[in-house]
Amino acid sequence: MISSERLGLSVIPGAGWSAEDIRSVAREAEEAGFDAILTAEVNNDAMATAQLMGSATERIQVGTWIANVYLRHSYTCAQGAALIGEATGGRFLLGLGVSHQPVNTALGITMERPLGVLRRYVGEVRNWLDGQGPATHLPQRPAARSVPIYVAAVGKAAMEQAAEIADGAMPTFWSPGRVAQSKEWISDGRARSTGLSPLDLTLGLPTFLGDDLHQCRDMARQNLALYTGFPFFQRMWRESGFVTEADRMAAGAGPASFSDAMLDAFCLLGPVERCRERLAEYRSVGVDLPILGPPVGPDPARALIKAFAA
Repeated sequence: MISSERLGLSVIPGAGWSAEDIRSVAREAEEAGFDAILTAEVNNDAMATAQLMGSATERIQVGTWIANVYLRHSYTCAQGAALIGEATGGRFLLGLGVSHQPVNTALGITMERPLGVLRRYVGEVRNWLDGQGPATHLPQRPAARSVPIYVAAVGKAAMEQAAEIADGAMPTFWSPGRVAQSKEWISDGRARSTGLSPLDLTLGLPTFLGDDLHQCRDMARQNLALYTGFPFFQRMWRESGFVTEADRMAAGAGPASFSDAMLDAFCLLGPVERCRERLAEYRSVGVDLPILGPPVGPDPARALIKAFAA
């Protein structure tokens, strides 16, 4: 049975981290009792980063949050995942997604039918991990260790698909109300799946600690400003009832787009005990693995780890 007390950490090492920062933060998260540490793919190679974190630790689950499917062939992804899974003793979690249009456009990638691309890619990765597919230089062989596949999802259609094809789902920026709403989407998608265990629902939770709520919200605005320019998130927040805020984002207002009420809806803000109460609320509506997202930089990650140490 999935534990109700698991806790994960997400990091963005592409924002100026050194290799030693990555290793040391992963070790500190493990020593503090975190169950998982996951890397975003932002100005870095998420697979290589996860392998580095795995090589520096012994117990904690390591993974991608998320690896962009447009950046590597499904065969390469599966072979890398199989190696990391074996090297870490089965501690690797493969999170996959399509990233965002502005990011992919900057890399010369055209996003066409992203949900269809993601479905096909997940299927191909599973086949390669199972040792299926045509022989290349040598016949294919199954991965030595099982590699669970998780899929990023923020909207209804994406969540239904994630529930149909993946072992877990990776939404972010959701309120407890939206988590509760998603249970029907998950049920509908899982009903179309074959041979999968209950879906592991993770949730990315931006976390800003401090005694002054006003300062915490200002910190959140600065750290989350990047996401206001992503159409997927604008659409999700509009669907979540933050229409005025989404209009501001579309108009280019950046950090000023976030109202206090909006930040309070999907962030953990304030003193640690206040954040722990909020975590309990998320768990009560069905989040299996909350994933705390600290402000950018290794030092804020270390401060968060210390604050939430078991």
